Amino acid sequence: MDVEIVVPALALRDDSGRLDEAATAAYAARGAATWIDRFLLSGTTTRGDSMTLDERAAVLDIWLDVAPPARLLAGCWSASDIDQAQQRGVAPIVVMRDLANRSAALAFLRSLPAGAYVYSHPAHSAATLDPGLCVEAREERWLPAGAKLAKIQPDEITSIRAAAAGGFHLWDASSRNIRRSVAAGATGVVATPLSPVPRQFPPRDLTSLQTAINSVQLELDRLRTREQRSRFLHNHAAAL
Repeated sequence: MDVEIVVPALALRDDSGRLDEAATAAYAARGAATWIDRFLLSGTTTRGDSMTLDERAAVLDIWLDVAPPARLLAGCWSASDIDQAQQRGVAPIVVMRDLANRSAALAFLRSLPAGAYVYSHPAHSAATLDPGLCVEAREERWLPAGAKLAKIQPDEITSIRAAAAGGFHLWDASSRNIRRSVAAGATGVVATPLSPVPRQFPPRDLTSLQTAINSVQLELDRLRTREQRSRFLHNHAAAL
């Protein structure tokens, strides 16, 4: 199966709402024991934007105890997050936030360190990573190492793949149809339904994997808000 599977990691909390480092460590060890290619830490699935800088750094350290830096992506919501990730040798994936236009987006890409990734979602920024931006950034050598792209159609994946050229990690934020995403030009997908890391983890077989993803996605689709979906995933992970 020639496709990268990225799973958003969860940060588990105790009854008081504090980061439960012991529970998160046990969860991280369970995840690291699977075949998952990469884990995205402190991303939107676990409400990384509502975590403190120290909590996001603590999550990084917990995962580094059980997984090599190459399997991790550090969700970054501030310049300090990027510093924390680089100090630990973990690739940052930086959220494109509040970028009003193409000029702001180019300035953002220019500011990133070499080897950084970006997360592009129209809910976070008016300017997103599109083919034109990729071409301009590539010509100026500001193109990031890759991107997680949300709310994107197959034809857009194809256009961005062509604009970014080879070597660019293009991850579809949806794992609803992995074959279609890869056929369109995605390097892989971000499989949010796998976030709880079930003990009976699906094998690295596309048919089995898609079946496992779809069963959880069906449950998520019944929930109305992002908060409800996040709570569902966290509760499922904590119960394992």
